[in-house]
Amino acid sequence: MRKLILPIALVSASFSFALDVELHGDVNFDYGSYFDSDFSPTNAANQDIDLSAKAKLDENVSVTVKANTHTSYVDSSDGLVKASETRRHYFAHSTAMGNGGKYTDFNFDGVELRWDVAHSISLVFGDLTYSAGAFNYYYWRDPARYAVIVREQNMRGAGVEVGNEKYGSGKVYIGASENNEHSMVLFGTYSYPVLNHVDEHLVLTPSVDWLFGKDIGRSHTYVFGLEVDYTKSLEKMNYGVYAVWGIHPYKGKGVHSFLVEPSFNYDFFNFSANFFYAIVDEEYDAEVQILTEDQMMFAVEPSFNLHKKFALGVGYEYHDHDTNKDDDSYHFLGLNAYLYPTLKTELVFWCGYNFSDKIETDFAMGVSAKASF
Repeated sequence: MRKLILPIALVSASFSFALDVELHGDVNFDYGSYFDSDFSPTNAANQDIDLSAKAKLDENVSVTVKANTHTSYVDSSDGLVKASETRRHYFAHSTAMGNGGKYTDFNFDGVELRWDVAHSISLVFGDLTYSAGAFNYYYWRDPARYAVIVREQNMRGAGVEVGNEKYGSGKVYIGASENNEHSMVLFGTYSYPVLNHVDEHLVLTPSVDWLFGKDIGRSHTYVFGLEVDYTKSLEKMNYGVYAVWGIHPYKGKGVHSFLVEPSFNYDFFNFSANFFYAIVDEEYDAEVQILTEDQMMFAVEPSFNLHKKFALGVGYEYHDHDTNKDDDSYHFLGLNAYLYPTLKTELVFWCGYNFSDKIETDFAMGVSAKASF
């Protein structure tokens, strides 16, 4: 990895002398310890780092090159190497300390050419990424893994992006899906501001995703959904509701997914909740029909801003993988300490206890960090 970072830095430095180059990054890394009934820990450490260099060829045309590194683990169920993650509930999908999966190389993650044809119209070509119906719930916040409408998809193709403050924004992409070599993809979305006042906003965002070909690499050909985002701001009080509905077919029947995430803030007190439920075909397991780990999930967290850079919260969660099965649900109670050292930077010290006889982990603790630039 170190051998690759140095050439990237040198190339970026060389470009910067000749062009207007911007370097952007999203850095996520964490650590967790998971204790069994004998209070013996299993330790894991993961990271997910995205870097991009954007070169402006002139005031309207730019080229962006992306790179990514992500820890990995070997899935015991199928023997495949997969991207890892630290979860607060129990040790799963994680890279154990001392495992070589912690040290992975930076890999090419796409290139994009953008031409701003007019003030509100852009043409794009290259490796495009899209998703719809993302969660605010902390563990499902990664759209590459979890979504109500469509998980993060990658394609190489072309698209049109339009938008302004008055009429909203949207985009249409078409091209070759990265699922396999036989599928094409068409994606469209548009965010329309029904209310667009200084202290009140209501945005409706319909999205559609359609794959076609003899082998599309997933169980459903299309997805359609709607996001509703409402916020209201008063002098000391702010509140809002984010709601999503999505539908996709599974073996000829529709799978409906619903998400409601209310939030509230008054002075130093914050409150957030997340409720997700999917209506599935009971003839089949829920796992193969949904775009999340759980068919039903409920989470709630009151928190207090003790300082402008420190907050403390207590969270309760209920998870049910399949509502037709009696032995796969669990409860989780946790404590979260949030630190905000500066803008676009967050540290979370967390700990929690699982109330389930089916999970080997009783108590878990760790630290999660993220920064953007």
